[in-house]
Amino acid sequence: MRRKDGGVTRIQDFEEKDLHMNNIVYIVGAVVIVLAVLSFFGFR
Repeated sequence: MRRKDGGVTRIQDFEEKDLHMNNIVYIVGAVVIVLAVLSFFGFR
């Protein structure tokens, strides 16, 4: 993957992107679990 300035994309950029994606996955997972528990108890 190349940048507009011709340099190769740094590994740090990929790590930051992966970290951001992991946060999104954890948030979505937490919401799904909360909705499953609420629907199990009949609150939804």
